[in-house]
Amino acid sequence: MPRIPDSRRESVRDLLRAGLISAGDRLRFTRPRAREEHVATVSPEGRIVLTDGTEYDTPSDAAKAAGGTPVNGWIAWRTDANRTLASLRNQLRDATTGTAPPDTPHEYLSEVGEQLRAGEAVSVTVRELLRHWNARSRGTRITRRVEKDLTSQGLQTFPHFRDVTLDSLVRFSMVDAEETSDPSADSVLDVHRSPTSPELEDDTGDDDPPQIGLKVGNLPSALGGVTAVTRESTIEQAITLMQIDDFSQLAVLSPNKRTLTGAVTWKSIAIARHINPGATLLDCIADAQEISYDQDLVDVLGVLQSVGFVFVRNEVNEVSGIVTAADLAHAYGDMATPFFLIGELDQLLRHIVASHIPLSDVVTLCDPSGDRDIASFDQLTMGDYERTLQNPDAWNRLSTKLDRVLFCQRLELIRDIRNDITHFNPEDIPPNTVDMLRNLLRMVRLNLPV
Repeated sequence: MPRIPDSRRESVRDLLRAGLISAGDRLRFTRPRAREEHVATVSPEGRIVLTDGTEYDTPSDAAKAAGGTPVNGWIAWRTDANRTLASLRNQLRDATTGTAPPDTPHEYLSEVGEQLRAGEAVSVTVRELLRHWNARSRGTRITRRVEKDLTSQGLQTFPHFRDVTLDSLVRFSMVDAEETSDPSADSVLDVHRSPTSPELEDDTGDDDPPQIGLKVGNLPSALGGVTAVTRESTIEQAITLMQIDDFSQLAVLSPNKRTLTGAVTWKSIAIARHINPGATLLDCIADAQEISYDQDLVDVLGVLQSVGFVFVRNEVNEVSGIVTAADLAHAYGDMATPFFLIGELDQLLRHIVASHIPLSDVVTLCDPSGDRDIASFDQLTMGDYERTLQNPDAWNRLSTKLDRVLFCQRLELIRDIRNDITHFNPEDIPPNTVDMLRNLLRMVRLNLPV
């Protein structure tokens, strides 16, 4: 695929040539507040054709003609797969340049502000939002940067992009602006992952702001939907639903998903039928706890320990999901194994460095200014091991046949992972972390003088 030298010259024709859209594809431009939906098609020449037959070279010209007001057409027009033309353009840029979109956050947020002021609703997934900062996760620094840039443009997201999963949809709004659009009308965008952000905290720094803790909404099950019955359902329907998906409980919920009567569980069914073999569903309803999606996850520990599950309300007060003790164990348990492996690696490397390299040499390499006042090997960090072993003279003291450069490159990667684990930033932890750590531990034991 040829490289496009000037990103600002990209057109619908480029999307057509790249196979990201096809001639005849339908495009929709929805204006919820005006209760309008405009439809267009893509011509074989890459122009946008409105229903009256008029053709336009650019998405914005077509959107302005259809809606009567200036609009960013790249954001306004969506395909039948609920993808904006902007997201397809970003995918084209990634494929042709191998980098993230060249739009700056300021340019992107300015476009969003224009759309909001024109009365349109703008929604993105958290993952797509982060792409404009060349990030794929929400570390402390990148979160602060996004918040600052949003504030500078007078914008906010609802719900807050920090409080939900990466694939959850958030809506933009002007600060203090009245929200009148229906969030259910918006659709999740399919986005293309961008390169990893370089914004990773260094374990030797002490000026990072405190890491914001996980919220209930950060668990996929919290906003992933909930299987429910109504008060009018039969006990046979409840039992069937629970067996189909191997659920232990169901919500008893009104059709509008806002009135939670309680829960039906295997335990409540057993108790009710023990008392009365002819018990109905109403006899099986037990009390149920409910919490908000933006509540701190750590505050739910006691509730889950006592009752085993809680139902979650989303930003519009609908019951949107359920969090169980198993979900919580999975969220925290995924961090445990790499945490312990990194602890073991840290102790092993400290022992190796302390046994073969004088502390004075380590201090010269890691703290030449003396600001950290290193007086013991116990004060060393993973970054210190890396800096020490990068030095050829220090490395030669280990008398190993391993390649120094490759070893230190892997150690640098492990150090970054260690930062994400200790700052509880699981989004940036690669799925093969446990295997990577075990392999490095085995290699160190076999090839370095322990």
